[in-house]
Amino acid sequence: MADQKDTRDMRISMSHSQYVLYAANAEPLELTADDLAGGNGLVSVTPASTYASIMTGTSWGNVDLTIEVTKEEPALHVDDWDEIVDISLHAPSNALNIGDVSADSTEEISLPTGNEPRWWRVRVHARGRDAAAEAGDIWAEEGDEVLEQHLLHLWPAPPAPELRHKLTDEVGADVRDPQTDPHASGKAEKAQTAPPEHEQPHSLPHHTRTTNLHTRDS
Repeated sequence: MADQKDTRDMRISMSHSQYVLYAANAEPLELTADDLAGGNGLVSVTPASTYASIMTGTSWGNVDLTIEVTKEEPALHVDDWDEIVDISLHAPSNALNIGDVSADSTEEISLPTGNEPRWWRVRVHARGRDAAAEAGDIWAEEGDEVLEQHLLHLWPAPPAPELRHKLTDEVGADVRDPQTDPHASGKAEKAQTAPPEHEQPHSLPHHTRTTNLHTRDS
């Protein structure tokens, strides 16, 4: 298991019951909570595997988020989380944006280099979504208590189908399809056979900040 990691804690803004994680050169999408219905109830990925929407219990406002990047798959810990799902993302430029794209408020996460062809496995953890859903809008700057926490583990790995480790909260149950992503196998097969993509230039949104993440000895 992984013994090297880089960790970043942040409080992000989100809206429409979601925040997004997408390749820095991918075209941003604007999705609603209804668009996320029918999947695993936590994270939805586009067919190109360059854009993911993570569903929150919080309607509008803030959630607390930790990002951990490791060189290999970390140990799985399920006890402290309500929902855990693994997905694959392609980051051709070794960078991802995260945050609220509808408010033009995202941060760019620069990932370690040397991972060709730049596929990443992302393990999405969430807790507190049910309590946050009851509260509705949660704005820390207005004195509200942030009730929802998320953890994203990232490590380099070939594309693979969605893997559902734990699904227990009501927010996810209300929209969840009991079947795994019907396109997951096709996405992985297509990714394995597709020619390498060339890095494309991209511009950062007005409010985007850049963070470099490099794995290091813990």
